[in-house]
Amino acid sequence: MNDNANIVMTLYHWNILILPSDEEIFVGLRQRPEVVPPFKPLEDGDELLPFTLRNSSPIKEFDEHRGVGFTQSGRRYVVIGKASDPTGMIRFSVENMMAPNAIRWKYEFSA
Repeated sequence: MNDNANIVMTLYHWNILILPSDEEIFVGLRQRPEVVPPFKPLEDGDELLPFTLRNSSPIKEFDEHRGVGFTQSGRRYVVIGKASDPTGMIRFSVENMMAPNAIRWKYEFSA
């Protein structure tokens, strides 16, 4: 059994990036577990953000209505709500990794 089969990645701000190869990947923000109660609370001077940026391996299947997808690595992704990026962090990160004319988003970002 694939060790990744039981791993669930929940993205609360997300979109699907279409790569130049036409493969699609999830890109989004995932809550850092160590900053979610009852885990370690943030301390004064803690410079860590309460989230991490996550990029998936290519998507094998995605049920848009349920917000659940599976990637080639065997991980299950659960996306919350519509594609969104209120902080601009997702777009900023992708824009720093890819040429502007190569960036294609599957969904329009909601506010």
